[in-house]
Amino acid sequence: MNKQVKNYFKLQPVNLSLIFGMVLVYLYEVIQSFGLIINVDVLFKDGAQYYPAVVGRGEWWRLLTAGFLHVSPSHLLFNLVVLYFVGKLLEWQIGHLRYLVLFVLSVMAGNLLSLGTGAMNGVSAGASGGIYGLFGAMIALGFLDRDNDFWKREARIIGLLVGLSIFMALFQSGIDLAAHIGGGIMGMLLTPILLVKNPNMRQIKINWRLQMVAIIGVVLFVALGFMLALGRL
Repeated sequence: MNKQVKNYFKLQPVNLSLIFGMVLVYLYEVIQSFGLIINVDVLFKDGAQYYPAVVGRGEWWRLLTAGFLHVSPSHLLFNLVVLYFVGKLLEWQIGHLRYLVLFVLSVMAGNLLSLGTGAMNGVSAGASGGIYGLFGAMIALGFLDRDNDFWKREARIIGLLVGLSIFMALFQSGIDLAAHIGGGIMGMLLTPILLVKNPNMRQIKINWRLQMVAIIGVVLFVALGFMLALGRL
């Protein structure tokens, strides 16, 4: 049994570490809030995103820490279930370090776009930007891997779910749509870069033109996010 657990952990050490870490962080939030619904003061103290703090006081680290905080059990559970099933497949395919880079940069990109276009006085938290980054990566894989019907099928399913979730978010309050979109865009842009010389994805050929377009796209997207955020001062 222990051997099976060890082998299972070897397949997705980063993904499982992210999941366990978010659970521990949420339990810490619960202790501080004396309840399962985390209050705004605790979220802010623990590193949630808040425009006046990030841009006004230069606390840019909140772009990352906000992605590991959650507001309620349902918020945490939904994100972790999606992260588990999608994340384990991607980490196994693209590699541990590349998967970590994909998730972290997608979290930060989603929060950055949220800073530039979202509510200026709202406190936000959650791993949705990173999860949508994984969605974006799977959609990109569907386009890039022309020899594997599996990725095409997964991309169609994920694309449909993303489209439906964005449509539903337009009619619901409390959903940071900008973070979702920002994370998804970053995930798509990063995928051609992360697949270069990837031993697990040799069937996907990335030419230098596509790689350069992806790199330029990442730079321009990040620059746009900062311009939008700083332009609101």
